[in-house]
Amino acid sequence: MSPAMVSKSLNFVFVDKEKMALKEEEVPALGPDDILCRAIVSLISAGTELACLRGVFEPGTSWESWVKYPFYPGYSMTAEVLQVGERVKGIQPGERIICQARHMQFFVMNVNEVTKLPEGISDDEGAFMQVAKITLVALRRAEHQLGEYVGVIGAGLLGQFVIQYAKLIGARKVIAIAPSDARLQLAKENGATDLLSMEVSEALPYIQTLTAGRLLDTVYDVTGGYEVLSYATQLSKELGKVILLGDCTEPSKQSIGPTVVFNSVSILGIHGRMMANFKGWTEQDMSEVIFEYMMRKEINVQKLITHRFSPKEAVSVYDSLRENRLNAMGIMFDWKDL
Repeated sequence: MSPAMVSKSLNFVFVDKEKMALKEEEVPALGPDDILCRAIVSLISAGTELACLRGVFEPGTSWESWVKYPFYPGYSMTAEVLQVGERVKGIQPGERIICQARHMQFFVMNVNEVTKLPEGISDDEGAFMQVAKITLVALRRAEHQLGEYVGVIGAGLLGQFVIQYAKLIGARKVIAIAPSDARLQLAKENGATDLLSMEVSEALPYIQTLTAGRLLDTVYDVTGGYEVLSYATQLSKELGKVILLGDCTEPSKQSIGPTVVFNSVSILGIHGRMMANFKGWTEQDMSEVIFEYMMRKEINVQKLITHRFSPKEAVSVYDSLRENRLNAMGIMFDWKDL
């Protein structure tokens, strides 16, 4: 499509709490440092996007300051460059990029906010890159050592990436905890050594058995649920770590649990915005690492894709996810045929 023909874009919009719509809107003008892009595929980050759609946030949280309606969801996109601004160097029309664009058919973005997708990486793999980087910075936050017992509470997209990374870095055991057998089966395929099909509140005696009483060196809570933290800290060994990768929308309801001080447990938060420059690792550095592992097939995203839709189906897709998202994992919107 000629850039001159691009004036309107089909966009996903949360117009208010619990209300999602598709809107055709004007495409912004191209600035000298900008690129005009056409979406190829975008990925739903179900936990984050459904929290934004639900709109229940406590005062003072990052959620409250971030989500203002109308809100444009999405942050995981592979796109094609259609036009570049006069000062843009190193990116040409026709090349593919990944970025944190919203779910939009056409969009304009500063060239410094995108990464070129190398040959050998598929469009689908590119759309998972933001999730892959968010979870990678969580692994760096944990500062693992070889031979650790690692627990992952929650087996959604973030949990599946944490499991793959924990396997790569040499965890002794990777124990996945979730109430969904389908998600746990996928966790096993991704490298989990042990599966606990239950709520985290039931997991302690099983963790004691699996670790011969040692408990876990590192526990990941990727759920964002306020009820999880108290149980997660009880699964940690003395001087162990709990990594909070899911951001709770109602943190006043969280409890750290009864053993944090006695067992000297560290609770470490991590947010995706830290991947810009974390302990010397830039976002570009992490992208290059993930690309290499993807090319070697040591990180696999194809098995994570459970659904693929046209963007025109978006309203019904989000309605379905609000009812039940346990059977959904990687949900892709394919923009190529619009």
